[in-house]
Amino acid sequence: MPRQPKPYLRKQTNSWYCSIGGRQISLGKNREAAFEKFHALMADRDEIKCESTTLYALSQVYLDWCQAHRKPGTYNLHRHYLKLFIEYIGRTRRPSKLKTGNVTAWLDGMEMTSTAKNGALAVVQRMLNWAVEQEYLNRNPIKGMKRPKSKRRDIIYTDAQWEKIKQHADEPLAQLLDFLCLTGCRPLEARTLEARHLHGDLVIFPADESKGEFESRVIYLVPDAKSIVESLAMVNPEGALFRNSRGKPWTKNAINLRLERISKKVGFRVIAYGARHTFATNALAAGIDSVSLAHLMGHRDPTMVSKVYSHLSKNPQFLRQQAQNAVRSRNAS
Repeated sequence: MPRQPKPYLRKQTNSWYCSIGGRQISLGKNREAAFEKFHALMADRDEIKCESTTLYALSQVYLDWCQAHRKPGTYNLHRHYLKLFIEYIGRTRRPSKLKTGNVTAWLDGMEMTSTAKNGALAVVQRMLNWAVEQEYLNRNPIKGMKRPKSKRRDIIYTDAQWEKIKQHADEPLAQLLDFLCLTGCRPLEARTLEARHLHGDLVIFPADESKGEFESRVIYLVPDAKSIVESLAMVNPEGALFRNSRGKPWTKNAINLRLERISKKVGFRVIAYGARHTFATNALAAGIDSVSLAHLMGHRDPTMVSKVYSHLSKNPQFLRQQAQNAVRSRNAS
């Protein structure tokens, strides 16, 4: 008959432990509290998993999985936030000891926007949910914790603003910005675009290279956009089409730094996603239906258009015209 686990005192540390499934679990220094915790563990075996590993160990296993199954950008983002998280809570903290208050204190102590904090918490929650899925844990100790409010990057540009931006951009950057404005594609899609993705007036990213890796991403090229990428394909038949003045493929950080400098010169914030948002807003104002726009933008769900690209609420002139159209429609009927 196998020996049943029971608490034992480790004299070196004057602390109580028990061994379950080959793992040593700390029960604390107080004998009465240690035995009480031991009996609670034995009554609820789900708690044993939370006590037999550390959040640091889970983060390392999760990052290994993430590196093998997710794109480099996703892996790097998760590694960044999990490193900050573990540095704050410590390498020995066990999942059972993690409280929402600990995570809130971690977020409050970081100098970042509420949107960035939303993303940081999302990474921690994803790791813990993954641990439950993989049966490393039986429950997520911070399940249901509310994330800080994420603010939309609802920046759009008028024609006059766009011209000011272009005046301060060198030719390689101006080409990239024009392509974003003409297609409404994601900046990442433009940065990773290669000649092999060109098919006439279409750009086609295979499913394993598209966002979400669910299905192929198709970008429709108007003549001006087609002309830009075809000329670049002649210069760069291999590798990224859009490159900086030194012939190096654009990186996210390089674009952001350039646009930050332009922002200071033009007096308003300039971001790459502003071109995508402007494309969507102009399309809606031109009467493009949300389903068609969703396909053009690469969204699987048309509701994303109304949720993310609802910038028309900030266009009084358009809304005045729509109000007049509504009255005309009613009178006509």
